[in-house]
Amino acid sequence: MGAPGAGGGQRPPFYRPGADGDMTTAGGKAPLAVLEYWTGVGFGPQMAHSRRNTRPLRGRCLVFPPWPAGAAPNLQRFSEPGALIARHYPVAIPRIEADHGRTRVTSADTSVFAPPAPQPSSADRLEVAIIGAGQAGLSLSTVLQEAGIKHRVLEAETVGASWRRRWDSFQTNTANATMALHGHAYAGDDPEGFMAAPEVIQRLRDYASERSLPIHEGCAVLRVTPKAGGYAIESSRGPIQAAAVVVATGEYGRPRMPRVPFAPGPALAVLHSSNYRNCRQLPDGAVLVIGGGQSGAQIAQDLRASGRNVYWSLAERHSHTRRLRGKDSMTWWDMAGRIHQHVSESAGVLAGEPDALRKARTAEFPLISGKGRAGLGSSISLLSMHREGITLLGRLQGFDADIARFADVRPQLRTAVEATRAEYAYLDSLASGYYATRPEPRTDDARYIPEEVYLHWEPDASPRELDLKAAGIRSVVLATGFVAEWPWLHVDGVLDEHGYPLGEFGVSPQPGLFFIGMHNLQRMSSSFLCNGGRDARDLLPAILRHLGRAGGAASGKG
Repeated sequence: MGAPGAGGGQRPPFYRPGADGDMTTAGGKAPLAVLEYWTGVGFGPQMAHSRRNTRPLRGRCLVFPPWPAGAAPNLQRFSEPGALIARHYPVAIPRIEADHGRTRVTSADTSVFAPPAPQPSSADRLEVAIIGAGQAGLSLSTVLQEAGIKHRVLEAETVGASWRRRWDSFQTNTANATMALHGHAYAGDDPEGFMAAPEVIQRLRDYASERSLPIHEGCAVLRVTPKAGGYAIESSRGPIQAAAVVVATGEYGRPRMPRVPFAPGPALAVLHSSNYRNCRQLPDGAVLVIGGGQSGAQIAQDLRASGRNVYWSLAERHSHTRRLRGKDSMTWWDMAGRIHQHVSESAGVLAGEPDALRKARTAEFPLISGKGRAGLGSSISLLSMHREGITLLGRLQGFDADIARFADVRPQLRTAVEATRAEYAYLDSLASGYYATRPEPRTDDARYIPEEVYLHWEPDASPRELDLKAAGIRSVVLATGFVAEWPWLHVDGVLDEHGYPLGEFGVSPQPGLFFIGMHNLQRMSSSFLCNGGRDARDLLPAILRHLGRAGGAASGKG
């Protein structure tokens, strides 16, 4: 299966000019940006494998005592974290290993591509095939394993490989203490810290290894088609048949280009955020960052910290307070029941407002950072960024050669400031209610509040048209997000006109097809490391029903 922009002699939609060895293959024939299209989940590596030094991690076999007589597990209660393990559900590791083999989890210093594994036979038939070994796929695998369902996780690269595509200074934007998969909670010595990408990867690998999850790494899915009794899967390791398929690849498929006319001059280096690692990739000079989400804000900060002059075209997003009155703000949100609130329970949906569910599904999380010199993270303050010398620009309107045009940034900033202050007031009210019956600790958390909360700011007018050459801008970083796409999924009636899965909260209208781990698919935490397997447990009853096993209706609210 070809990758978009990678064939037919067409220039890829994002590229880096020049002959730097880091930008091309060993033969110098293709930009790295093109090759990276081929290495995501669902695409096989279309290049020669490098030499590998694989050191599998040995998992621990955990065998729990059997259920007491007559005390069968209630599969409708999977929305309760760790319910089955807490009640000693037997994890039949020896039988699972006999059916699926041991998980192969390579060490962090090896190639992202796994060594060849035994080819599946043409008769290889599963009850469930999970495509993608990220946090959602791993949690679901554990849930299925506990329910005794024969399944396999198909991963084109290695466990957690998508986390490798982060910039060097990247840290998660939720505290370590919130990281949770099914049956697993953070138990490290730095609960208020923020993991870098390598630590996230290692924790996912440890989780998979400890539970001996049936993962086939280096198994790229090339095509999924309906077949009598289920689905036929063509993979780089051979054909597989499954009664049900769960798409757990997330929505970071193809890098999205700006949605306005975009024709940069040939002298400009243009790089998508998925390929950004550090400022040394870019030629000397100022940088224009386009895109106002988490990546855009943090990359703009990273570039400014390196001494670059930065122009940032931002979106209509407000800033989130990092800490407040002794607790991380995510703790306050969690205590209020908002982080894991099901989208069907959002205020607009319950009030019967038109289009409320779509709005809940597409709601963006506020800007928040996990990086901070004090060790407890930091807020992304628009006023602070302005004071640090980052030029804030409105939404991009058009880009032609060396001229970029923008909307007036002032209305966007005023709206963002108002929303930031409103959110702060809400969190402060939660804290006041909490401390009404208990002593409040003394803290210095005021430094984590965005400056625009307590300082008056009347934004200055910003350039509506920018001559990049005159401004010394020699490179552009596109933090414009991704297009969710599954070109290997050849099943009709699955996606809407925007490419979003149809159906109810991950249950497709096509029997036996499911989705998990996408932004707001079931709840705000659906695509977060803090989901704790909630979506997996809620999806289980629908999978059991399709397989003809006992299991009640999913509550959708676990």
